[in-house]
Amino acid sequence: MLSARSLAVMSHRERKLQQSAETSIALEAFINSLRLDTFFQLSGEEQEERLASIDAVELFAALRDVNRELAIARLENHFLIDFLEKNDPKLLIGLQQRKSRQMSQIFTGRAQKDTTGLSIASSGGRTRGSLTKSVTMSTYTIYNQKKTAMDYKLNFRAKADMAEKTANEVEKRVHEIERAAAKEIKILRGHMEEIHYMYEETRETTKIFQLHFMRDDKDLAFLNTATEKQLERKIRKFVNNWLKNARALLSTMRLRITALHEHCQQLRNELLTKADLSGILTSVDFEKLMIKRTELVNALEEKNTHMAGLKGVTGKASLSMSEEKQVMMNIEEESKQLNNKTLDVIKTISKLEKEANQVELENDKDLEILNNLKVQLERYEAPSVHDYIGKKDEVLVLEKEEKMLKRKIYILEMKLDNTQRKCKRRISSRILPGEYIK
Repeated sequence: MLSARSLAVMSHRERKLQQSAETSIALEAFINSLRLDTFFQLSGEEQEERLASIDAVELFAALRDVNRELAIARLENHFLIDFLEKNDPKLLIGLQQRKSRQMSQIFTGRAQKDTTGLSIASSGGRTRGSLTKSVTMSTYTIYNQKKTAMDYKLNFRAKADMAEKTANEVEKRVHEIERAAAKEIKILRGHMEEIHYMYEETRETTKIFQLHFMRDDKDLAFLNTATEKQLERKIRKFVNNWLKNARALLSTMRLRITALHEHCQQLRNELLTKADLSGILTSVDFEKLMIKRTELVNALEEKNTHMAGLKGVTGKASLSMSEEKQVMMNIEEESKQLNNKTLDVIKTISKLEKEANQVELENDKDLEILNNLKVQLERYEAPSVHDYIGKKDEVLVLEKEEKMLKRKIYILEMKLDNTQRKCKRRISSRILPGEYIK
């Protein structure tokens, strides 16, 4: 776990370093393109011309990046110095002079910034060139501040020591968090088991409630066809039965309470008698009472543990029963599916048997036909050539007559269709004016 986290942290740091390097390179290129060393040697008109050629959006983005880099560098140095002052102040030897130098440079930069601000205030209604000039002055001062702030650094040895110490602290915190998480997970698992048992109990009660109203198919039919009054009567019966059971339980509870009251009264009477005999009682009696008390406490603890075990057993039994019920329901569904499949197979078998009988009958008929054909072939006498030619001519004449008759039938059908259409049109033309008249 730690190796994966450390690798993720290292990759994140490398990405940050790459991004910071890219931004620093872009800033340096942009600042070098401004040529601030020769800018202040130019005259006023030349400065305005150069400022007019620069984009104000790029200047604003550069200012924002510079301010971000300065803030990050200051925060890093502040945290490094604070950590080293608390843990290893020897590594800060020689840094006080740099700090004082850096503060003086910051004050000089602020003074320059104030002068630029006054010049901007005096020229309130200037053009875009004056505004960009003030922006470049502020970038120049911030760039000088960045240079001075970058002089105030710590060596790599100090950073490495600090990183090792922070890594050790992080490991300790991770172990503590894991322990606390394990404890919370155990507690949550206990709550989940309790909720599961409660859910199973409520499920069983709902099933019992449903079974009271849906014991058979008759009950379902009754519920589908019953009126409101009939449903009210059935619910009243259920409520009355429940009230009777509740009253019986209350009566048993009252009997137990009265028995406990009587037992308490007896104990009070015994205490009163013992209080009267307090002068006669000795330390031996108190020791006997302490022994009885310890025995009773132990018996009570044993009963509590036994009850807890019974609760666990009942919970597990209810879970196993619910699982077995689910298994039985699945088996019932599978058996129903198998019964349906067997019925389908029986139906298909009966159909196949019927088809086989029909095929056998057809085969018998075909055999009879074949036998008749065989008999005819055995008794067959071939006709002469003249008879064959005559019959062939007759067949051709009959085919021609058949074709002519088919054509006549087709023409007559066309005529019939046309006459039907004409009749429909006439009927529609007669019906429509009558409707319009109505």
